[in-house]
Amino acid sequence: MANSEEIRRDMIARARALTPKLSERARDAEEARRIPEQTHRDFLESGLYRVFQPARYGGNEFDLGMMIELAGELGRGCGSSAWIFSNLSVQNWMIGMTHPKAQEEVWGDNPEALTASSFPSPGATVKHVDGGIVVDGVWSFASGVDWADWNHMQIIIPNESGPPEFRFALVHKSDYEVIDDWFVTGLAATGSRSIRVNELFIPDHRTLMPVLIRDGNTPGSAVNPNPLYRHTFWAIGSKVFAGPVIGIAQGALDAITSNIADRVSVGGVNLADQGSVHLRIAESGAEIAAARALSLSDCAQAYRMAETGELPSLEQRAGWRRNDAYAVMSCVRAVERLYALAGGRGIAWDNPYQRAWRDIHAGSSQIVVAWDLHATTYGKVKFGLPCPDPRL
Repeated sequence: MANSEEIRRDMIARARALTPKLSERARDAEEARRIPEQTHRDFLESGLYRVFQPARYGGNEFDLGMMIELAGELGRGCGSSAWIFSNLSVQNWMIGMTHPKAQEEVWGDNPEALTASSFPSPGATVKHVDGGIVVDGVWSFASGVDWADWNHMQIIIPNESGPPEFRFALVHKSDYEVIDDWFVTGLAATGSRSIRVNELFIPDHRTLMPVLIRDGNTPGSAVNPNPLYRHTFWAIGSKVFAGPVIGIAQGALDAITSNIADRVSVGGVNLADQGSVHLRIAESGAEIAAARALSLSDCAQAYRMAETGELPSLEQRAGWRRNDAYAVMSCVRAVERLYALAGGRGIAWDNPYQRAWRDIHAGSSQIVVAWDLHATTYGKVKFGLPCPDPRL
C-alpha cells in the first residue's frame, strides 16, 4: 500500500483525538441542522478529507479500509460529523476515477476543493445532447453541501429498450441553488439538503458511467495508478455508509457503558453487577466488532484484487454489498438491544445514546445498505438468476 503503518496509525490517532470535541458539539450541531464550521476546519486541517485523494493533488491515497477506521472513530463522537467526513472524502476517491480533465477542473486551482453528492428527486429530467447531457430539476440528500465546491449528481437516463443508463455528473456550486429542506429525526446535523439545477449542460468529460468503473480500468486510473482507482466502485463503495454506522453504534455502547458503571437503581441495586446487563453489553459489543471486522476484510480483499488486476466475480461483488448491509443491520440490532439499559435518562432528546439511536436508524435507511434489497440481490446472483442491479 502507498502509506506506511506509521502514517496510517497517525491518521487514525488524529481522528480519535477529534472524537471528544465532536461529542461536545453534537447537541448544538443537531439543533443547527449542520456541523459547526470548526468541525469542518478540523477535518481540513487534520488532512482527513484528503485520505482518498490522488497523490498528484496532495492526497494520501489510503486504501478503503481507512473509511471504516476513521469514520468508526469519528462516529463515536457525532454520527452526523462522521457521515459528512465519509461522504465528502469518498467523492475524492470517485473523482480520482474520472476523466483527467475533470480532475483538473476540480482540483487544479484548489487542491482542497470538496465535492458532495445527490440523488434525483421525482420530476428531475436528463436528456442527451451533443457533447454531454442537460439536467433539470431537484436532486436531494446532498450531505456536506454546506462545505462543497462541487456536486456529484447521480443521473438516471431512461432507456425505452432496456435498463436505464446511470451516470455520475460533476456540477460546480455556481450552477445550482441549495434548498433548505433538511428537517429530519436522525443525522440532522448532516444538513443533507437538496439542490436545484435549471436546464444545465454538463459535458461528457464531467460524467462517469458505473460500467466504466467496474472492470478495473477507470478513466482516471491512467493518471492515478494506485490500485485505489481501479476498484469496482458500485460493489465496494457502500463502505462510505457502513463506516459511520459502525462508529455510531460504538458511541451508543460507550454511552450506555459509561452511564451504567456508576448507576444505582431506585431499589439500591448496582446495575453494573447485573448479569442481564453483562449479557446485553457483551452481545452488542460483539456485533459491532464483527461488523467492523467484516467490513475491513472486504476492503482488504478488494484492494488485493485491484493490486493484481484480478476482477471480482459477480457473486463476490454482490457479496460485498450484502456484507455492508449485514454490518449495518448488525449495528442497528446492537443499539436496539441496549435500549433496555438506557432507562428514563435515555429517552431525553439530548442524551448521547438517544442521539445515536436516532442517527443509526437514519443511516440504516440509506438504500445502498438496505438489508432486504441486497440480501435478495445476493440470493438471485447465487442461484444464477439475473442480477437486478445493472451497475453491479
